[in-house]
Amino acid sequence: MYRELFDPVNQDMMTNYFAEILAPRGLIKSFKKNTLIDPLDAEHVYIVLSGECRQGLVSMDGCERTFFRLTRGTIFGEMDYFDGDRTCEITYVTQKSEISIVPKAVLEAALEENPKIYRYFIHSITRKYRLLMLQIADARFNDSIGIIASALLRIGSMQEGYDLLGRTVIEHQYTHEELANNFGLSRPTVTSSLCYMRDKGLISIEDRHIVIEKVEEIRVLMNPYW
Repeated sequence: MYRELFDPVNQDMMTNYFAEILAPRGLIKSFKKNTLIDPLDAEHVYIVLSGECRQGLVSMDGCERTFFRLTRGTIFGEMDYFDGDRTCEITYVTQKSEISIVPKAVLEAALEENPKIYRYFIHSITRKYRLLMLQIADARFNDSIGIIASALLRIGSMQEGYDLLGRTVIEHQYTHEELANNFGLSRPTVTSSLCYMRDKGLISIEDRHIVIEKVEEIRVLMNPYW
């Protein structure tokens, strides 16, 4: 399932192009941890070169919903750029990051030189759409344990580049709060769900990394929709 939705070959081609070819043509800036990046216009695309950012929405009362983790070679601002208007999402720097800010004139020149790179922008937008689609489906079709089960298998599959077959260590050290923000759950609900899965021997924790121990048993916790 995830291998078809998130082709790692296309992802590598995209991130390599953005980080190695397009990024040097922009203004490269460093951003400290906990910085909020909230562009005032839709005239730039941002390329993450190092560190890590989160992108999502924050309500007036401070509630957060994260949609995407952004790492090396991934971009943000591309949908605003092609649409021509800013939207309300914000980008939050979770690790000290270097980001290339590529202005409209540079982007237009690059696209004119090589129209094939439109595919990389389309790939980025499509990937984000698919991530949101799966999050919405999980929220509709699964209970809290099913949402976490689906998320862990998705994260592991995207990390490895194929649907999981066996024991897998999740490389990113997710906190319970981070998972809660990612999937629209409360932190106690996330903790309870992970404890349930750990008590059943489906996952374990090693050096703050979640380890998927039993793939097929975790799949049973989900209400399939594929």
